[in-house]
Amino acid sequence: YVLLKERNMLLTMEQEAKEQTKLFPSPERLDKVEESMENLEAVVRERSKAYHMLETGETGERPGKLKSGPLGINFYYKMSQYPVPRFMNKEHRENYEDYYPNRDTEAFLLKYREKLYLSKRKQQKRNFNHVIGLLNRFPNMDMEALQEQYPDVDIEKAKASHKCRGHFVPK
Repeated sequence: YVLLKERNMLLTMEQEAKEQTKLFPSPERLDKVEESMENLEAVVRERSKAYHMLETGETGERPGKLKSGPLGINFYYKMSQYPVPRFMNKEHRENYEDYYPNRDTEAFLLKYREKLYLSKRKQQKRNFNHVIGLLNRFPNMDMEALQEQYPDVDIEKAKASHKCRGHFVPK
């Protein structure tokens, strides 16, 4: 309740500053309040879920399922009861269009998946090179801790890499 009052006060102050064409002081306060509200909601949901699991053996959460959006990207949809059937509910049809494949959406999905794959591969390469740099600077580093920090990197392959050897060759 306190966070809700704080958010309303900050939004009112922000609107007043906009109307007076002044700068809103410390806009990060809104982000902090939102984050605190999300954290509080997560704790309450976790406790409620634990209580329901103890009492009934079920989570008590609203059931949901994975659905495809209008562009074919999957999202988690929380199911709920509707007073009007889904096919007659205009708001539902506007917000939750079903995915029907066609050539344009398939081309979009191909490029979208390629982008996700390339960003994942780039992150793996960045981690691999970072591990090589760490091994160059700290050759006596604890390998288990390094493997725990970077689980997707093959440490033995990084140690065997030509980049890991450096420029100095001992006699």
